[in-house]
Amino acid sequence: MRITFVLNHIDRVGGVRVAFEYANHLQKRGHDVSIVHPAVNLTYLKRLSVLGLAIWALSKVITYIRNALHRDRPQPFTTQSTLIKIPALHPRFARSIEKNVPDADVVIATAWETAYDIDRFSVKKGQKVYLIQAYEIWDVLNNLECWTEAKRLRRGNDSLALAMADVIPKQSRLRESKTEVERSFSLPLKKITIANWLKKLVEDKFGERVEGVIPDGVNFDVFFRESDSLEEDEHVKILMPYSPALSKGFNDGIEAFKLIKARYPDAHFAVFGRKLLVNAELHKVPEWVEFHNIYSDTQLRALYNDFHVFVLPSWLEGFALPPMEAMACGCAVVTTDSSGFAEYLTNGETACLVPMQEPDALAQSVCKLIEDANERRRVANNGYEFVKRFTWDDAAAKLEAILKNLNA
Repeated sequence: MRITFVLNHIDRVGGVRVAFEYANHLQKRGHDVSIVHPAVNLTYLKRLSVLGLAIWALSKVITYIRNALHRDRPQPFTTQSTLIKIPALHPRFARSIEKNVPDADVVIATAWETAYDIDRFSVKKGQKVYLIQAYEIWDVLNNLECWTEAKRLRRGNDSLALAMADVIPKQSRLRESKTEVERSFSLPLKKITIANWLKKLVEDKFGERVEGVIPDGVNFDVFFRESDSLEEDEHVKILMPYSPALSKGFNDGIEAFKLIKARYPDAHFAVFGRKLLVNAELHKVPEWVEFHNIYSDTQLRALYNDFHVFVLPSWLEGFALPPMEAMACGCAVVTTDSSGFAEYLTNGETACLVPMQEPDALAQSVCKLIEDANERRRVANNGYEFVKRFTWDDAAAKLEAILKNLNA
């Protein structure tokens, strides 16, 4: 089959990694695969404030300068597929944009913005598929008032993620952005989700059929345990992703770090991610927390391998890749019991799960792993063995089967 993935950008984030992994594995299976991405995502830009636009423009200038100075710096992800850069992304210009998109048997949207574009593509671009990787109402998820309302509206055993679908934000900007994302679920595209909770969201809350659920995989050629020498370290080392986004729970994580440090002052703490400027001050990161600026998977693998415990306090994820990657590298994982984690992790067995938005519980769980090295090794080894079942070969085979059935 000729298959085209349409991305909203190719920055170093999980959703982009997923698209690249699928493209590479489908290419290996004999398909002709292209990855299309825009120079500018106009749909995204129109939602930004003046300050947001200024920050976006600054980030682009810095990225351009950085790439010019470091031409040997690796790209976010590698691919054997055809990579096509188009001028812009916006449904109003979809028919003009599609001239740069190859004719295919299948065209796959990988984010809500791209769903609107491929909906307007001509039939020559292929069967239209929407790979739903998250509930992308980012502005709403970063609003505490909306989470409070979701807790009030929550029914029975429903997750907070599903309750969020019933939230009507008070701010018009939030209402509009939420509506725009949710309307994409109703577009006449064939839907595939990466998690069962997303399938339940799309089918139960928005009445749309989902063709299948395909959990993400782990690239074990990239993420693997390099050695067992880490246990010889005298002090436990704790790692967490850096993010200024409220829903990533980073503030909760930092509060937990402070509580842990009060009990175990010799513990080593670090966060990782990307910062725009080399000497930029990081949001709410204490000086005793080490920061790692990550540009490549080689760096990330080395970092995972150098730490005992990986912490991810997110309030909501689609099907989170970082815990899986950390487990593949031998970390004991501590995360929240929110959607995107509880679906595939078992508390006390493959990971330690704590209630979201509770730094005390997060700290207590990490402290137990510091105090009991045998328990820490047990959780880490269980996670290491468990995560082996999530391969990209299996995921690609499931996607291939769905796509062939849609084109039958």
